[in-house]
Amino acid sequence: MSVFDKLNDILNCFLDVESELSLDEISARTGLNKTTARRLAISMIKNGWLRQPQPRKKYSLGMKFLDYAAALKRETPIVNIAQPYLAELGRITDETVSLAVWDGRTATICLSIHPYHPLRVTSYEGTMQQMHQSSLGKALLAELSDAELRGIYHRPLRRFTPNTITDIDELLRELKKVRGEGVAIDDEEGYSGVRGIASPINVNGKIVVGAITVLGPSTRVTREKTAEFIPIVKDYARKISQALSGDRQREGNTAA
Repeated sequence: MSVFDKLNDILNCFLDVESELSLDEISARTGLNKTTARRLAISMIKNGWLRQPQPRKKYSLGMKFLDYAAALKRETPIVNIAQPYLAELGRITDETVSLAVWDGRTATICLSIHPYHPLRVTSYEGTMQQMHQSSLGKALLAELSDAELRGIYHRPLRRFTPNTITDIDELLRELKKVRGEGVAIDDEEGYSGVRGIASPINVNGKIVVGAITVLGPSTRVTREKTAEFIPIVKDYARKISQALSGDRQREGNTAA
């Protein structure tokens, strides 16, 4: 295994956790011995990829990802195209709205707009989105085949709340429903007290490049309100997809 693979494995440890990880936990999750894990973690701290607020204590992702999030916003057309639609969606729902871009395996939040409520859900730009327990994640995972999903999730899924789907067969059934309806729901599966509604964004109706979501506390985003938001979120995902497809078409015509 190359050094890059080892570094990548360490970073991937943080994709499905809510909190910090100890060296023992990193070693167990990656299969690296503790000496190697510690040496790589020290290097990653120096370069901003990890943080360790207290010596010999647990590790968390560093702030370096925010630099890449800023670069992603500058270089990814989807952000500029989606921004006015997300602003409208935020005004209509009066809840947090976010856009994530998708690389076929992981998703990264690259744009978030928050309401002015004192009680609100915060979605940080630059965060690598957790997948099986979030509306954004499920909206994107639905684009993968069952075989691909079984290859990714070959062990029990981590539980975050009593509502988290932890059985792969149950997840596959849920994603089949997402494919059919074009929308994914997070019913307090990632965080207790938080609900989300997400729908994928595609280019020319084929290539899924990201997804948008509305997030809010379950005290406001009730199941009744969730049902009200579903067609709205789907409509704005469609609008962004059409705008992005038109932009790509114009690029193609210019190149020709």
